[in-house]
Amino acid sequence: MGTKLVLGLWSLLCVVSLASSKAIVSCKDKTTCRNLRIITSNSNEIPSGLAQHRQSAESIDLHGNLMERFFGQDVGTASQLKALNLSYNLLKDDLQAIGNQVQEIDLTYNQLRYVMVPRGVRIFLAMRNKLSRVTFAGTIVEELNLSKNQLDRIPDISRQSKMVTLDLSCNEISEVNFDYLPRSLSYLNLANNRIFQTSGDRILSSLQYLDLSSNILTIVDKSFNSVPNVKELYLQNNEIVMITTEKTFSSLKSIDLRENDWDCNSLKVFIERNNVRKLPDNPSCKYGSLGTNGLCCIQSSAPYADRVIRYNKRQHEALQNSSMHQQRGPNCANYKPSPCDGDDNKVYEVANAAANDVQSLVAQDKEALQGILNQQRYLLENKQNEKARIENENNQLQTTLNDLTGYIGKLYQDDGFKVPAKPDEQLKQIFTKRDADNKATLEQVIEEERKLQNLQEDIAKIEEELQDLDYRKERLLGDINARNATVVEHEKKIKELQEKIDKRG
Repeated sequence: MGTKLVLGLWSLLCVVSLASSKAIVSCKDKTTCRNLRIITSNSNEIPSGLAQHRQSAESIDLHGNLMERFFGQDVGTASQLKALNLSYNLLKDDLQAIGNQVQEIDLTYNQLRYVMVPRGVRIFLAMRNKLSRVTFAGTIVEELNLSKNQLDRIPDISRQSKMVTLDLSCNEISEVNFDYLPRSLSYLNLANNRIFQTSGDRILSSLQYLDLSSNILTIVDKSFNSVPNVKELYLQNNEIVMITTEKTFSSLKSIDLRENDWDCNSLKVFIERNNVRKLPDNPSCKYGSLGTNGLCCIQSSAPYADRVIRYNKRQHEALQNSSMHQQRGPNCANYKPSPCDGDDNKVYEVANAAANDVQSLVAQDKEALQGILNQQRYLLENKQNEKARIENENNQLQTTLNDLTGYIGKLYQDDGFKVPAKPDEQLKQIFTKRDADNKATLEQVIEEERKLQNLQEDIAKIEEELQDLDYRKERLLGDINARNATVVEHEKKIKELQEKIDKRG
């Protein structure tokens, strides 16, 4: 029952943890309070809201609070903190003073322009910000997602020897040099950038997923030899004309080559060399016509010269179309949203949901408190019943004590004591007298035992003397018997002599 009471009080602390703070703090796991959800618009309120859970909190969720600033000191007292969710806020400044024990940070949907990844972080998510520069305080990042930002180059990740997953999709990157990527990479997403060139010859033998779709690549050259074990390769929606690498990708399981500007001959050679599953092109080809391999391509003896001419023609048509749009307005029917488009209202929608969460948390907490109150009432009733039982036992014990006190008083009088005294003093005097009587009796017993021992010793001596007399008696009897035998023999001889004498006479 005591354990249930402690758990009930602990649950009460987890549910109502804001007796002196404006921040709304709720434990996602009611019994241990390791995963906290904090709702507040002022980061200054976080330390007071966190005070009761600084030893237990391993994960803190601060998403959707519309905070404009945050410092690591705000959660610095949480010594066990491993994960920090700051997504869907309005943070503009780099994080400061994040403890080395924090391993996971989510900064999705903020307004950061620069950030330094803290030293102990292994998973760092910062999608949909305004990042143009990212640096690293440590070298142990395993997963990095910086998609939907404004990076014009790949951050310096050459020292991140444990990085497995890298997502830089929907940025403004123009070049990729495989020499500056860590060999540990398994997943690389560079889709929806402005990449027109790849280079480098470092072998990334662990890379299995590579997405370069929706860029402006025009050629797949020998730099792709850097990914010999790639299993999934996405090159759709580029301007690729030719594949010049002679590499056979033996591990390739899936490839997407659609919506490019393929030269039919180059495409045919690559497909025959790499017999893998591929998605068919749209019959209404962006360039050329649908070939026998299911992809759109153009048959040409001078692939790049033809495309330069066509490019200039397209530029001229684009200028004409732009002029027409200015006169007539844009044609919204042909508008297609980009996968990189963000929703600027998303942060406020999440913040509004967080506000609704407050009401939900209050309702949940009220229900939880009612349950705890009912439990406490049940425990109180049990305690009252237990109290009544204990009082009854106490009454029984008091009766027994009174009987024992009367009995001791009687013994006190029987032993001849006259002076009034308390029961414990009476019992002490009784035991003292009894000890003295017992001591005298014991001395008498000892004396009697001594006399008995003396008698036993005398009896032993008499028994020894009797044994000696018996021995002497036996010897005398033996001598008498021997002498009797001699007398009989003599009498026999006398008788024989007498008979001889009688015969002679």
